[in-house]
Amino acid sequence: MTTRDHRTLMALNCGSSSIKFALFAPDRQRLFSGSVNAIGNGQTPRLRLDGNEAKQFGDTSEGHATLLPRLISEIIQPRAGAIDGVGHRVVHGGERFSAPVLVDPEVRAAIAALIPLARSHQPHNLAGIDAAIAALPGIPQVACFDTAFHVDVPIVRREMALSRSYAREGLLRYGFHGLAYEHVAATLRRLGLADSRVIACHLGNGSSICAMINGKSAWTSMGFTPLDGLMMGQRPGRLDPGAVLWLLERHKGDAATVSDLFYHQSGLVGVSGVSNDMRLLLASTEADAGFAVEMYVDRLVQEIGAAMTSIGGCDALVFSGGIGENAAPVRARVLENLQWLGFALAADANTSAAERLTSPDSTRHAFIVKADEELVIVNAVAALLQG
Repeated sequence: MTTRDHRTLMALNCGSSSIKFALFAPDRQRLFSGSVNAIGNGQTPRLRLDGNEAKQFGDTSEGHATLLPRLISEIIQPRAGAIDGVGHRVVHGGERFSAPVLVDPEVRAAIAALIPLARSHQPHNLAGIDAAIAALPGIPQVACFDTAFHVDVPIVRREMALSRSYAREGLLRYGFHGLAYEHVAATLRRLGLADSRVIACHLGNGSSICAMINGKSAWTSMGFTPLDGLMMGQRPGRLDPGAVLWLLERHKGDAATVSDLFYHQSGLVGVSGVSNDMRLLLASTEADAGFAVEMYVDRLVQEIGAAMTSIGGCDALVFSGGIGENAAPVRARVLENLQWLGFALAADANTSAAERLTSPDSTRHAFIVKADEELVIVNAVAALLQG
């Protein structure tokens, strides 16, 4: 292992059960990257560096706040040389943050105030910020917000069918996964889709859809919190409000129990009773595992239909995220359900995870765009440092 002799920029992306990180040269060449997965919920954290075999990193009792300082000091800094700036994914920016910002104590406090709107993410985002500030005092820290990509969604779609006084208090449909969608939008020109209507499906432990017109968000499946929309790994997605009231009554008004149910015990893991990992469900012979996959695909197809309606049609479909990029059976089932719209699946392309998944004579085309939130983050860091 050699220490870099040039200055680097760092991206830190803390998810609900993972930490992704990457080091970039000033020209944005990726120098080194890795991830820690399976954090929390009694799992054993696993560290993977530059695609190498994953190794245990910590134990089942450790969370983001304890793993991050060691990750930075033992893994990242020895490989980084001097670091000019650090960028952080922050899931919720509320109404205030519509663009990346330098973190100071007042900005940190504002991010912390939004924890109730993204309980499974925001505390981990803050843990990353705090660990980087402690390890790299005086180095600029930049917060990049998932909600910012959706600020141009029409207000009629952002407000809910409640008294508008609640919207004025901040009860709005914000949308999430914005950094991933920003990367998709940046890729559309190369695919010949810069001026098109595109339905982007970011599918992973957290899943959502964004309907784009000319690379801008016009509709998104997630809403006030990352609970809404699609069925996910541990979250239920769209629910009848009456079901929420029933569950609160069923649990004698214990909102904490119902919140835990929604954030950690629903979705794929709740329906299957097996796992939130799509790979395990696809390989399982358990009937409920198969049913969970069937429900996931069904909900996804329904939401794709809603997304298409919201922008008056669809010129192309994009898959990204862990499931979107790697679960060929899920992609195949979705596109088979959309044959009537002119999507003609190319089986070999799908099996090999080619960039284009549809046959040349398909009326509409589907693509894989590999998520790269870290590149979006470090571009924002560089822009702020130069500005």
